[in-house]
Amino acid sequence: MRKVCAIVAVCVAATLCPAFAAAQSDLERARTLYNAGQYDEAIAAATSARSKRSASATLIIARSRLGKFRTLGDQQDLASARAELVSLNPRTLAPHEAIEWQIGVGTALFLENQAGAAAETFSAVIPSARTRLTEAEFEKLLEWSGAATSRLAESLTGEARKQVYETLRSNARLELERNPLSWPAMYWTVVASRGAGDLEAAWGSAVAEWIRAGTPDGGSLRADLDRFVTQTLIPERAQARTGQRLDAKPTVAEIGALNEEWRALTARWQEKARNL
Repeated sequence: MRKVCAIVAVCVAATLCPAFAAAQSDLERARTLYNAGQYDEAIAAATSARSKRSASATLIIARSRLGKFRTLGDQQDLASARAELVSLNPRTLAPHEAIEWQIGVGTALFLENQAGAAAETFSAVIPSARTRLTEAEFEKLLEWSGAATSRLAESLTGEARKQVYETLRSNARLELERNPLSWPAMYWTVVASRGAGDLEAAWGSAVAEWIRAGTPDGGSLRADLDRFVTQTLIPERAQARTGQRLDAKPTVAEIGALNEEWRALTARWQEKARNL
């Protein structure tokens, strides 16, 4: 009986509040469009819902403008996104939206080249986001967090740089304990090991993670790892082995040998995957 009453109540509410129902529909459409990367359309849909669901709509508009800035580089989009975020009180948002607000703030800071503040914002929200975001959304958060921490590390020198990379490596490994197939954790383990100066560990992780990324949807991770290994890790590893400049003949020869080793290894595992 209570179930029937609940259904009746919902129907009555929808009848009495058509504007609310329309706003909710616009918001759902705006979220779908945002997740699909259709930012102008998401902004239009959220704007339609704004009169009834102001805070929720404003949040979607802000994040959509950040997406537009990343795509087009128009500073006005970044400024507008910042203003939208500042206008919101995260304490009045639903728990899921409060997390999205913090991710939006972290993203804006990262795009403003405030890597330290962005890294701190992303890091602080990860524990609460773990159980509230979808797996895809959480993986994106890990990507942003890793990128911000890595950029912070690259702005430092000496022991300070190494310590930030060690923190990134520790966090990535912890994430792999929770989810052994987390793509961002795989990638940032490799990058952080290299940044901490542990080139052999970085090589071992790169090989392992490249193989583990051999799923039908793992092509982008493999491409990112391949680019990092060939453009950054192999030259540095070769130079560490020879102790000479990158343009010295022994180092050039070592780079060639390591590239051949990498290509042979990845080819074997690609062939294995095709034969399974």
